[in-house]
Amino acid sequence: MKINQEIKDEIAEKIKEKKALLPCQRCGHKNFSVLDGFINLPLSKEISGNVIVGGPSVPCAVIACNNCGNLSNHALGALGMLNKEKKD
Repeated sequence: MKINQEIKDEIAEKIKEKKALLPCQRCGHKNFSVLDGFINLPLSKEISGNVIVGGPSVPCAVIACNNCGNLSNHALGALGMLNKEKKD
């Protein structure tokens, strides 16, 4: 799945459906934007922090506060967005 305005709008809608509508935890601002890309947070089975390249990860959408820039990540699987990957 490639990020475009349609996907960004769908992510924003899914976040609203989940009622994740609290203001920014840092500044209290109420407006956020979905960034123009995804991140993959690597998972490690050891507390050492060693990450295996190509190992397991959590694909996420990144949301930024429009005021202070604080970032939050939302797992695409929890938003029901991973099945779109197979359709695209």
